[in-house]
Amino acid sequence: MSAQFQAVADHFSKASDSYFAAARLQQQTGYAALELLPDYLAGQLLDLGCGPGWLHPELTIRCQSLLAVDLSQGMLDKAKQQQLAAHYIRADAAELPLADASVDGVFSNLMLQWCPQPDQVSRELARVCKPGASLVLTTLLDGTLRELKQAFQQLDARPHVNDFLPADVLLERLKSASPDIEWHLQTHSMPLPYPDVLALARELKSLGANYVVGKTSKGLTGKQYWQRLNAAYPLHDTHEQVLASYEVGVLTGTRR
Repeated sequence: MSAQFQAVADHFSKASDSYFAAARLQQQTGYAALELLPDYLAGQLLDLGCGPGWLHPELTIRCQSLLAVDLSQGMLDKAKQQQLAAHYIRADAAELPLADASVDGVFSNLMLQWCPQPDQVSRELARVCKPGASLVLTTLLDGTLRELKQAFQQLDARPHVNDFLPADVLLERLKSASPDIEWHLQTHSMPLPYPDVLALARELKSLGANYVVGKTSKGLTGKQYWQRLNAAYPLHDTHEQVLASYEVGVLTGTRR
């Protein structure tokens, strides 16, 4: 496992206990994605990037057998406490230890944006899915956390927010990588309010989503820096709250 992947896994492992309480966006996208799955799959459903398994009660009633895969051992250990999945597997989504044509469906909620090679993930999904398999994935797109990124840029030139792919670029990469999957993509803007920037940062940390590619500093601790960042962050309503933009892509596919 690369150093970057290990760092991502470590961040999520540390957040395994705090994740669900902070997962406002994840709950919205997860429940919406559930509605796009078939009512029942007479076979194996792969939950790719399962996190602490908070959706497993819903997923297990939609399939004969559930496979839970995550990069983070801490998240897998948390999910395993429910004992709802048939198997709990630590793996990189781009290198799945699953047999060819062994999966009848795939569900993945806000995991794909952590994969530096989404095209390779798409190839793996085409490999492990049976013909006719249904796939539903949510991911984050370009424009996510743009207000936070702009505020940081007023203070320094270091990376503080991850970059995300534009919708058209992501869809083209997935289609080119796996022509055996008929991919479709819908986009949704889902802003969330916070009392201040520090509350946003704390939520990202509670989710384990505070890892930033290329960031070398250990974080911001100075009170004055946070005050300056909060002042640089645009206010969006009369209640003097801040809004964080989340651009969500909902991918649906069928394995030909």
